[in-house]
Amino acid sequence: MYTEKEHDKIRDNFFDLLNATGKIGETFLKHYELTYEDGAFDAKTKRIMAMVGALAAGCDGCIIGQAKRAIDLGATKEEIIEACMIAASIGGTMATSKAAGVVQLLKDKGMF
Repeated sequence: MYTEKEHDKIRDNFFDLLNATGKIGETFLKHYELTYEDGAFDAKTKRIMAMVGALAAGCDGCIIGQAKRAIDLGATKEEIIEACMIAASIGGTMATSKAAGVVQLLKDKGMF
């Protein structure tokens, strides 16, 4: 489980990696940016959906990153917790244990 500070380091390294790959990285970043723009779903909902997928997949950096972005876009504690339980229904105990990191993030942000 990553802390918010550890996540920020991983995020920075992720973008350094993409920037080092030239056109491939640029293409991936453009896809990433477009994916999370408002569309049929608003950006907050997309970030919550991505957090659920990350919880089910067990990607710690993705979990915290998507949760942070969802919160920044106005997600409430209740929305985040409900989404964690959706992930638990898909990913079982692994997703549930990974959700502990989301609870810590909520605590760190004074939301829990």
